[in-house]
Amino acid sequence: MKYAAIDIGTNSCRLFIAEFDGKRMIPLYKDLKTTRIGQGLNDTGLIKPEALSRTLACLTDYHQILVDWGVAKYQAIATSAVREAINGQDFVQQAAAHSRIKVDIISGEAEARLSYQGVVKGLSLKHPPLVVDLGGGSMEFICEPDFVLSIPLGAVRATELNMSAAEISRHLDPIQEFQHRFGEHQLVFTGGTASSLAAIKLGLATFEPSLVHGCRLSRTEIDDLYELLARTPLSKRRGLPGLQPERADIIVAGALIVKTTLAKLDKTELYISENDLLQGIIWSLIEADSTDFADFSGNNGQR
Repeated sequence: MKYAAIDIGTNSCRLFIAEFDGKRMIPLYKDLKTTRIGQGLNDTGLIKPEALSRTLACLTDYHQILVDWGVAKYQAIATSAVREAINGQDFVQQAAAHSRIKVDIISGEAEARLSYQGVVKGLSLKHPPLVVDLGGGSMEFICEPDFVLSIPLGAVRATELNMSAAEISRHLDPIQEFQHRFGEHQLVFTGGTASSLAAIKLGLATFEPSLVHGCRLSRTEIDDLYELLARTPLSKRRGLPGLQPERADIIVAGALIVKTTLAKLDKTELYISENDLLQGIIWSLIEADSTDFADFSGNNGQR
C-alpha cells in the first residue's frame, strides 16, 4: 500500500510518498516547494493573499501527484504558521475546496512526537536522542519518554522580527533549565536549516539526502558556519554550494538559533536527520488500525 505525508510549514510545503512492504518503508517520491505561508504573519497575524495563493497552488499540484502515484492513504498537516494565523481555519477550508486536500492543524506537541518517530526509526544512535525540529516559525524539543517542549522560535520568525542574539537566547531560556536531563543524549536536529548547514559544510553542489543524513557537526563547525554566513552578503549567500537560494535570507538567523541551542544545552556536537516529521506521519499511518486519517481514491480524488 502507498502512503503520503504533506507538511505545510512556515517556510515550505513538502510531500513524501512511500510504500510499506510489511517490514520496511520504501521511499518512492519526495518534493519541496518554498511557499512561505508564514510571510508577514508576525506583523499582521494573517496569512497574506499571495502566500495563500502560493500554498494552494502547491497543494493542487500535490493532489494530482497523489492521484498519479495511486496513493491509498495520506495525511496533510499544518504547523506553526497556520496554527497561529487568525485565518488559519479559512486556509484549511480553502485547501479542501480548491485542492481537495484535507489539512489537519496539529499542536506543537503532536508535531514534536511525529518528528521524533521519524528520527528514531531512521537513524542508528549509540544513546537515546534529544530531537530538535527547527522550522520556520517554531522549534520542538522531544526526548522519550515524557519530555516535549515547543518554542515559538524559527528561522523565518527570527528573520522577519530581526531578532538579536540576545533575543534568540532569551527565547531559548526554557530549554536550559532541563539541561541536566540530557547529559547522555545525542542531539539530533531536523529541518531545512540544519540540513542546509550540513550541506554547506560538505560543499554539495547538488543536495544529496544520503550524505546529509547522519552527518555530524561539531560546535566549532557550527560557530564557523554561522560566522561565514553572517559575513557573506545575501547576493553571494544565494550562490553558496549546499544552500538553496530561497533559504539564503533566513539561514543566518537559523544558524544562530542552532549555535545558541548548542550553547544552552552545553553540547559539543549534533547530528542531522533527514528522516523527520514526514516519515513520522507515514509510520503513524502504517500503524493506524482505524480510518482516523484520510483515505484517498485515485479514481476521483475524493477522500
